[in-house]
Amino acid sequence: MTRPATASTLFLGVDAGNSKTAALVSTASGEVVGAGRSGCGDIYGAPTPEAAVDEVLAAIGAALAEAGGDPAELSRQPSPSAPPAVAGAAFRLAGVDWPEDAEYWDGALRARQPALLRRTVLNDGYAAIRCGEPSGVGIAVAGGTAAAIAARGPAGRCWDMGWWGQHAMGATGLAGEALKAVFLAELGLAPETGLTRALLTHYGKASVAELNHWLTRREGGAGPRDRTSCARTVTAVADSGDPVAVGIVREQGRRLAMYAGVAARETGLGGTGAPVSVVLSGSVLTAPGSPVLAALLEELPAHVPHAAAHRGVLPPVAGALLDALAENGVAVTPDVVARVAGTMPPADFLAT
Repeated sequence: MTRPATASTLFLGVDAGNSKTAALVSTASGEVVGAGRSGCGDIYGAPTPEAAVDEVLAAIGAALAEAGGDPAELSRQPSPSAPPAVAGAAFRLAGVDWPEDAEYWDGALRARQPALLRRTVLNDGYAAIRCGEPSGVGIAVAGGTAAAIAARGPAGRCWDMGWWGQHAMGATGLAGEALKAVFLAELGLAPETGLTRALLTHYGKASVAELNHWLTRREGGAGPRDRTSCARTVTAVADSGDPVAVGIVREQGRRLAMYAGVAARETGLGGTGAPVSVVLSGSVLTAPGSPVLAALLEELPAHVPHAAAHRGVLPPVAGALLDALAENGVAVTPDVVARVAGTMPPADFLAT
């Protein structure tokens, strides 16, 4: 993929989460000339904040090296006589939830990558906006393992859900509510549900007691990913018409729509009568025939009038790259978006 490029024309987009960190380097035309990948870049999720910084820097170094640049240039003090190693960068990082989180990253980057003079640091939820709305004005609603919601208004005001989210959503929400329903039904405190047989089959357990023990035992029990692995089973049971599962799915859609409404209100979106772009991403919402998506679309107009919901066409790291371009004077035209899309690394680069 390496295509030598003039250093001063390079732009950097970084998307960091718990499962991986991805970085892309492009020219001003949107041609992706370097990509790098590493581990957890969330300062809340990594073993230490410093470890998260190490992972982000590793992804950047790999991307810049593939682009034909010199990663060492980023660690040197900038010289007035030399062009910058990267003309602009957008860091979209899980765990940037409070002002002090952004300040931590700013200090870490200033100390370890002083040549990255033109950079912005925001929560990773913002990366998804330009994945479906090139202007960068709109709401991103992601439903994956958890949920992330972020918005940017027409005057540039930003809001992201962060720790304001008080409801479990995404696969975590589906699994948690389904297991609760099964355990309460076993105790005779809630209606019987087809989720019981379905989850026992999914987990290969003979009884609800065995399932509860496995999920909660101190040693030799389930891991965090085991607990959320049943999300698609829950939506399948909802599709079969089970009332309890249907209720869980509908509540998930309502919760996502409710927080999207907060995002619209906080950023000045939706008050003019013009369409409000709502970009959807994440496996829970983009799975074929997703009943959670159907529930969200049914609830959305009540919370975001004039919502125009559509699926993101690019992965979040590409949205971060488009932010870097837009924030540094490059018009994000359809040609630029198409060029980014057409020069992305192979699909397995982002596989988790």
